[in-house]
Amino acid sequence: METEIIIKEAKGKDDFKVVQKGLMIETINKVNQVIHYIDLTYLQQDIFMQGWIGFRTVDQLKEILSGHFTTYFQRYKSKKVLVDATRMTGSFVEANEWMANELMPKLIDMGLQNIATALPQNVFAQLSADDWIKKIKGLDSRMFGSFEEALNWIKKI
Repeated sequence: METEIIIKEAKGKDDFKVVQKGLMIETINKVNQVIHYIDLTYLQQDIFMQGWIGFRTVDQLKEILSGHFTTYFQRYKSKKVLVDATRMTGSFVEANEWMANELMPKLIDMGLQNIATALPQNVFAQLSADDWIKKIKGLDSRMFGSFEEALNWIKKI
């Protein structure tokens, strides 16, 4: 059995914990569901991969992305990010300005050049992703209908 390393303990009722199990870093909500993960196996291909599952609040999204996501991205300094949002639900449009104007410039300063996003099946998440992608400046960002399409594109560049 893999050793679980606790990166962050949940403190409040809407908080989450972050654990590392081998090459997977998981964000787990209060009902013990994984809502976000980072899969470090893709680093062998110079790809920093993250995924979203189910619903998360805008505050959780911001805390995840500005917290351990950014810490690990900075540690591994990949030029490419692959986002698997195929299992994401709910809107995050309220975070789009923050992501476009605060988060993405920081990641670009750290070396990010390309981002491929596999679109969610949920219509509200799709609309949020479409709005977000239009706001990003300074890198090549593309959206795809499946994880395989997104992975194939980002591997080629």
